[in-house]
Amino acid sequence: MDTSDPIIAAIEAHRRAFTETHAAYERRSAVEDELVAGVRVTGEAENDPRWIAANDAAGEALAVQDDLAVKLLETQPTTIDGAAALLTYYVDAVTTTQPEVVFPELDGWRASKSIDEPRRDFAYFIVRNVAAALRNMAAAGDAIEQHGATEPATGLAHRVLVGAAG
Repeated sequence: MDTSDPIIAAIEAHRRAFTETHAAYERRSAVEDELVAGVRVTGEAENDPRWIAANDAAGEALAVQDDLAVKLLETQPTTIDGAAALLTYYVDAVTTTQPEVVFPELDGWRASKSIDEPRRDFAYFIVRNVAAALRNMAAAGDAIEQHGATEPATGLAHRVLVGAAG
């Protein structure tokens, strides 16, 4: 797989963030269990500085994970392998975990101004990202065919620009 595709780094960053978030929530649960075991009233445990710190850490990890999930939508794959990797990552993640645990709710993210447009979920934006990437790759391939294979290609950005100009 071509690791120069920026989506590969975005996928790996999100995967690491998900692992860190999961670990932070596990730590929070362990602190909560420890505190509740020593206290008869659950609400008192939530006022303990150890629980507050663990809860804050879990929230911060989740915020990083959510930001990196949005990067998956903003980073367009530049190779077919990258497009396939993004779709595979999404499918694997939602197959093994509840989607809302791995990917954020996207209320208002790049929302249409139309009230009639239905609410879109994370999968919609993943598919839209990959579809746009594939269209760009196809256009780049068409541009190369139109200009002949003897023209030196300088990378996807050049091919996309040539395709847009043609």
